[in-house]
Amino acid sequence: MSRADATPLRSSEETAGLNPITALGSLDDTTRANIIGTIVGHPKGTPSKKELAYYNPSVAASTLTDHLSRLKKVGLVEVVERDREGLERGQPYRFFRLTDAARDLFDRNNLFEPGAYRAMFAEVEKTDEIEAAEAVDRPGDQD
Repeated sequence: MSRADATPLRSSEETAGLNPITALGSLDDTTRANIIGTIVGHPKGTPSKKELAYYNPSVAASTLTDHLSRLKKVGLVEVVERDREGLERGQPYRFFRLTDAARDLFDRNNLFEPGAYRAMFAEVEKTDEIEAAEAVDRPGDQD
């Protein structure tokens, strides 16, 4: 039985642009879940597309772009850019990170625990190019 005057309840994320059901539903795809895991495990929490491609080698560049677009659309990921001044050719300036609402959602549901992902991430062999990409300053770096 429904009441005509009943107002549907909405979570704080939904009113802030992140619908928890839609957001978590977007992670039913293994590649998108792996992208989130890569972001969580990244030493600075903000990998570039080059780093995301390196850590997800079976994903084509266009597919990676499509998945990142979907994750941005549902409010899990946001893009941050740094000033290009002082960057060497080929160094990244655009990075991807979790939104605050996504981190809150994951914490409440015990998903994508940062410590576990960072431990796995640390075990991956890295090329000099990827180490150089990881060393680039990112917006919000506390160093």
